[in-house]
Amino acid sequence: MPNDNIFSGLKVVDLASFIAGPSAAVILSDFGADVIKVEPPSGDLWRIANHLATRSRSPRMPYPWHLANRNKRAWLLI
Repeated sequence: MPNDNIFSGLKVVDLASFIAGPSAAVILSDFGADVIKVEPPSGDLWRIANHLATRSRSPRMPYPWHLANRNKRAWLLI
């Protein structure tokens, strides 16, 4: 099929939580892989990273988490 991406049909489970792992999974998802992000019950640390800044005013949205997890499906471990 001419509209398929290079990784269409590939399923990936993303268990990583810091920079390199999630970034690799994002690249795979950008090229068509079906990526499932698995997080611990407390959630990924990047979800609260925007509040860890030393500035007096932190952004409302966790931009690093959105950037590292776009095109992924989420699944929380319970």
